[in-house]
Amino acid sequence: MHPHSGPRALALIAAFKFVKSTLLVVLATLLFRLTRPEAGAEFAAWLTALPVATGHEFVAHALHEFLGMSPHTIGFLAIVALAYAILYAIEGFGLWRNARWAEYLTVISTSLFIPIEIYEMARHFTPMKLGGLIVNIAIVVYLVRLLRLQLAAEHVPVAPPS
Repeated sequence: MHPHSGPRALALIAAFKFVKSTLLVVLATLLFRLTRPEAGAEFAAWLTALPVATGHEFVAHALHEFLGMSPHTIGFLAIVALAYAILYAIEGFGLWRNARWAEYLTVISTSLFIPIEIYEMARHFTPMKLGGLIVNIAIVVYLVRLLRLQLAAEHVPVAPPS
């Protein structure tokens, strides 16, 4: 891959997208494995043995919900995770290459999730959710500002040569 030639912040956003993509591929792989009944039973036994699974009502409820999912639902979640991984990889690649289409794509896709993140944070606040929301808002604001500057630079009238 060619070295990044655009603003350093674009390289950081691209790296962030690549990390998210990689984590989602790992998650999708694990979820696909859990669609096999024997793997699901082993995972359930391992999860319920963890200290975090006891004494925390929220965690216990989440584990109960997850362990009650059908293999079909788990497979669907794996496909969704893989689809988002592909989207983030495309965004990261385009941002790394300093492609304007990637800036637009990232603004649109990231902006679409902000209302969902706000809703989820209102339902159950965690500092991690707040941090994710702040990072996503910062990415959108930065990219919109960058796009506006680029468009303004393209439309600057050039004085005719004398």
